[in-house]
Amino acid sequence: MPTINEITEAHSKRISRLAQHRDARLRGAADARDRDLRALPAAARLYEAFDAQIADARSRQITTDAKAESARAGAMEEESGKLAAALAEAHAVRRDADVAAFEKRRKTDDDTEREFILAIGDAAAAPASTKAQQARAEKLEKSKREFDTALAANQERFRKSRDAALAAESRGSRDADRAFSAATRVTESSMKAARATAEQALTRALAALPEGAAEFAEWRKETAAIVADYRRAEDEAFARFHREVQALTG
Repeated sequence: MPTINEITEAHSKRISRLAQHRDARLRGAADARDRDLRALPAAARLYEAFDAQIADARSRQITTDAKAESARAGAMEEESGKLAAALAEAHAVRRDADVAAFEKRRKTDDDTEREFILAIGDAAAAPASTKAQQARAEKLEKSKREFDTALAANQERFRKSRDAALAAESRGSRDADRAFSAATRVTESSMKAARATAEQALTRALAALPEGAAEFAEWRKETAAIVADYRRAEDEAFARFHREVQALTG
């Protein structure tokens, strides 16, 4: 038994396919009309004006989209530069911290060795020498632990800095992509609106041409049939959707 979400999704897909089929048929009917009417001398000027309007709108869209793409590329390059700089800084900080840890351990170990040599030189008996050796071993072990802890802390700070830089670069890239997508959606909507306006003006002008009356009447008839077919199919799709929902809900 399908779920309500599955039924709704299937219904939406059916409606979308019906709309796509309708639009394709309407475009085909308009193309056939235009092929015939373009051959009429009286309509040539109208189509020239229409073609010029569409070309101008398309040119504006291409120019605007190119600017949006350039802005996106610039933003991406800037984010890449920021990432490289942040990673370089993180590496430098870790390197300096590691060097400082090495120097601290070296100095501590050197001091421990000097203290040990002095201690055994002053020792008059074996117990004192043994105690000096034990003290030396403990100090060297402590120095090693502190060194290992410092390296681990340096690595953890580097990891956090690296992850923060990568996250910032990812956010910046996503923002650039979203800005580009938003800009292209606007230009695409503007192009569609410009085409619709130009087509409406062309249709009104063509309808006034006596030479194209027969062709125009045939186009109107075919368009009406396509719309009627779509509405019948849409009604059937909605009726099916309601039946499936009622069957599911009992």
